[in-house]
Amino acid sequence: MAIGKGNVKLEIAQPMTSAARERFPLTLSAWQRRAKFRKLSPCLLAVAFWCLGFPTSQGQAGVLEWLSPELGRMERERMELEAQLPGLPAAPSVHPSERIGWHSDYLASPEVEQWVDLRLSRPQAVDAVVLMAPPPGGSTTKAGYGFPKRFRVEATVADVTDEGGDEDDHVVLADYTQSDFPNPGNLPVWVPAGGRVVKQIRVTATRLYSEGGRSFVALGEVMIMQGKRNLGPELETLGPDHVKARSSQGTRPDWGRINLVDGLTVLGPPLGNRASPAAGYRSKPASESRGLTRPWVMVDLGEVVTIDEVRLFPAHPPAFAHSQGYGFPVRYHLELRLDQTELPEYLAPPQAGSYTAPPGDNVVTLVADGRRARFVRLNVDEPHVSNGSAVFALAELQVWSGGQNVALGRPVTASDSTEADGWDTEALVDGYASVADIVDWPDWLAGLSKRRELEHQLAVLAVTRGRMVQQWQRAGLLTLGGLAAAVVLAMVGWSLRQRQMRRIEMEALRQRISQDLHDEIGSSLGSIALISQDALAMTPDEALRKELQEIKDTAQQTLDSMRDIVRLAQSGVYGQGDLTAHLREIADRMLRGIPHDWTSDSVVDQAFNALPMNQRRDLVLMFKETLHNIMRHSHATSVQIQLTRAGGMLELAVRDDGCGFSHTDQKPGVSANGSGMGLSNLQRRAAKHGGRTVIESAPGRGTCITFRLPLS
Repeated sequence: MAIGKGNVKLEIAQPMTSAARERFPLTLSAWQRRAKFRKLSPCLLAVAFWCLGFPTSQGQAGVLEWLSPELGRMERERMELEAQLPGLPAAPSVHPSERIGWHSDYLASPEVEQWVDLRLSRPQAVDAVVLMAPPPGGSTTKAGYGFPKRFRVEATVADVTDEGGDEDDHVVLADYTQSDFPNPGNLPVWVPAGGRVVKQIRVTATRLYSEGGRSFVALGEVMIMQGKRNLGPELETLGPDHVKARSSQGTRPDWGRINLVDGLTVLGPPLGNRASPAAGYRSKPASESRGLTRPWVMVDLGEVVTIDEVRLFPAHPPAFAHSQGYGFPVRYHLELRLDQTELPEYLAPPQAGSYTAPPGDNVVTLVADGRRARFVRLNVDEPHVSNGSAVFALAELQVWSGGQNVALGRPVTASDSTEADGWDTEALVDGYASVADIVDWPDWLAGLSKRRELEHQLAVLAVTRGRMVQQWQRAGLLTLGGLAAAVVLAMVGWSLRQRQMRRIEMEALRQRISQDLHDEIGSSLGSIALISQDALAMTPDEALRKELQEIKDTAQQTLDSMRDIVRLAQSGVYGQGDLTAHLREIADRMLRGIPHDWTSDSVVDQAFNALPMNQRRDLVLMFKETLHNIMRHSHATSVQIQLTRAGGMLELAVRDDGCGFSHTDQKPGVSANGSGMGLSNLQRRAAKHGGRTVIESAPGRGTCITFRLPLS
């Protein structure tokens, strides 16, 4: 503490005591442990969610089963289903076609039944019925377009009794009318028929496909499987009377009932996984300007056989990846010969000798219906023209007899051929298409249908499992959130308790310091004042009397300043509501001999008493500085002091009727930074708390100083 004329300065530094250290038991190692826990918690959470969200092994399935037996069961089922997928045929790419399929009328309700009948030429054994949706693209907007949501497949079975009479029976091969059937997309639906002798197949849609507010049903192809054969091309040969429907709409060649059995599907040819050694057979390209040639190719079966059908596989070499059905003739016919000398028996494609639309990569089947032949010759009537050149190309030619391809590996002759760039005459009967090996229809279609079922089951499992995982994650998040909130609340409570204990300690220390100042220094200053007064009464020397009077005044001023500081330190006193009373005491003490008025009310007094201690301290110091300036410089005869509240600001205004002063850079009546160190200090102290000091003065008109502090 330093004591001088007219002022007192007190500086106290208080280090943390041993008692305070005992109240802060958290050591550095404890903080380190807590930091490690904070770093570890997200890792544990991430591992738990990873096990829930992305299990890929038996170990993780075990973790899931420990968490939830149902999740563990679904995870094992998922792995079992995925293990079956590699053994199934891969989903082929989409094969577009100009002959899309069959389309019913548009209807207002999806509950109106629509059906299509396929009537065989005679009762035949049927192993399966295969349904396929139209290929996407063009008028079909998406995969699985038009496939019925609910349907059943029925067969009219011929039962020949012992008496020789015929009795027909209707057998339901598949019934999917109780719930919506999953959209198959571009994969087939295999419906077993069990080898029944069938006369007719009916597909009935009981709930239609809906799109754009309209309901309808559309199918791309219906294949009737007998062994390795598809009986559908027989119906195409017989004509549209063997394919009936309740309703049909659309323009040819895109839509029509006969398109259901034309062999053009979204799947394309049945191909395996072995790469083809050659692209197939191709004639020598001929210039279109010289006239179109009519190339031919012939297979010698080695002996006369009964032929059921001939299958043509269009070429699609890698060099012409953009051209499906490369080199397939526009018009052609097939010759069946018993030998080279006899006249041939002609076998033409359906629909008056030519297809109205190119087949693309799809297999073209020509039904021989039991004709006998040794030589099978394909004659081109109108070749395919590509880039100004007429060319005839074919990936494979198969001749089926008794369930076998009897053309495989047999000798091939042709009008001419290209023997380069992957083309080879012998490749016409090597068992390969242009890309891969050719496999049998039944295994390929049944495998693709099985893939569709597995993928649907996996999708359902993923949705169900995702919902359960989300429930687990939400429960885990809520639990972890609750634990985190409890930990945070506990830490906040502990921190608040420590802060409260520190406040109590600091308040006790402040009270002790204030008491010591009052008792020790205050009594000493009082003694100095009394001794000076006694010495002043007994000393006749005028010079000595002046010195003693100055000592007495300085001691008294220092004692008053110390009492103000003590009262500022005793925050509990101001909390009881006597800050304004203290300001009045200061005004009464410092404005002795000058009349002064005080204006405030109880509401304003409460607001001032609610100021924080640091604001109270600066307010008292600014108030004392202002009164000191009035006493020394203003020559005032009266002072008005007013405490008010305006919005969120508290105002203390001190107005005198003294001589006033002028500002070199301000007009009278306008707030200014003030001149002199004292006025600058007033501005600085107010700005420190987000407030301001407004000084209004003019020569001969007195001065008004207003302190504005925010209510915090």
